[in-house]
Amino acid sequence: MDFEGRKRFILNRLEESGTVLIQEITDNCAISDVTARRDLATIESQGLLSRIHGGAVKSRTADSMFSYDKKALHNKDQKMMIAKAAAPFIEERDSIYIDCGTTVYHLSKYLSQFGNLRVITNSLPVVSELIFHTGIRVYLLGGELDNKRRAMYGPMSENMIRYYRARKAFIGAGGVSLTDGLSAGNEKEASITRMMAQAADMVYLLCDSSKIEKNAFVHFAPLEMIDYLVTDQMDPELMAAYEKQNIKVIITENNN
Repeated sequence: MDFEGRKRFILNRLEESGTVLIQEITDNCAISDVTARRDLATIESQGLLSRIHGGAVKSRTADSMFSYDKKALHNKDQKMMIAKAAAPFIEERDSIYIDCGTTVYHLSKYLSQFGNLRVITNSLPVVSELIFHTGIRVYLLGGELDNKRRAMYGPMSENMIRYYRARKAFIGAGGVSLTDGLSAGNEKEASITRMMAQAADMVYLLCDSSKIEKNAFVHFAPLEMIDYLVTDQMDPELMAAYEKQNIKVIITENNN
């Protein structure tokens, strides 16, 4: 097993139990004690663990990292299909908002073909994905970094949104329902997402079916704020009810 494979094993063990022992690493990765200790030292230098006698424990940096990654991995296949289905709505010379949701993040993976595109975002993973694409101009909103969300929030972020007008906004939500509209997990997420939607001509909500007809903690926008709902599956009767609200529903199952 190469180093990257061993690193994945170590980080997975830390996520599962909070600790990993040298003996576990040598047994599962078929390496010597010396190599295992060297691997832990390398990963510690990356801020992802803290070494202890006989092994390692998860670092505070890793806690923040795992929080985001865990959410990103939940329903990952559906999220990627949703992002792929939304990508064709983007055109050359568009200016678009991409918020920090883990579903919307995958949209950035389908933008490499563009030669003239502006992307406005508060998401560090989106910036990281697009940083080497010279045809895409990225505008990162300033503000306070939320380590767990890997995104920028606060008054500075909101003030910057007021400067930019976009043709399209691609947003996520903690929940969406016919009766209560869009909701988020907390106030700062709700505020940024609402402002991005208000600053765009067309709004695309990307969310997997686990969030349909669900309500999160903070209700932040009426259903009519969105123009498109892109999801992985939906009951036909429910889909008809959404489309009666002038929302175009895109189902990934139909995008073969």
